[in-house]
Amino acid sequence: MKKNPKEISIGERIREVFDKSGMTITEFAEALHCDRTNVNNIFRRKKIDIYLLSKISIILNHDFVEELCRQYGVTKDIPSSKVFLTLEINSMDATMLNKLLKTIKQLKVKAVREGGGERG
Repeated sequence: MKKNPKEISIGERIREVFDKSGMTITEFAEALHCDRTNVNNIFRRKKIDIYLLSKISIILNHDFVEELCRQYGVTKDIPSSKVFLTLEINSMDATMLNKLLKTIKQLKVKAVREGGGERG
């Protein structure tokens, strides 16, 4: 994967998009179901899990996953090129799993079971 030497952290990028959104920190925190302190922690992150990034993408109406694919030279629109994300769901309860599946459907992402069977 290519890496842009001038790349900023994902938290900084989320902050940039948030600043342009017109939302307040309180509104953003409420949409994420967290408090303002957690939002400020997100803005400082260098890494983020895909579930949270998906929620943030929906709230801010900005496709951070697509942006990261472009940044690293991964092309989503060429059929032979795919992006695979592995999620560890063994420790998720039913509520978290249902939220994750809802988010995946909203992003129109295909979930692939181990062994290669598609789901979604």
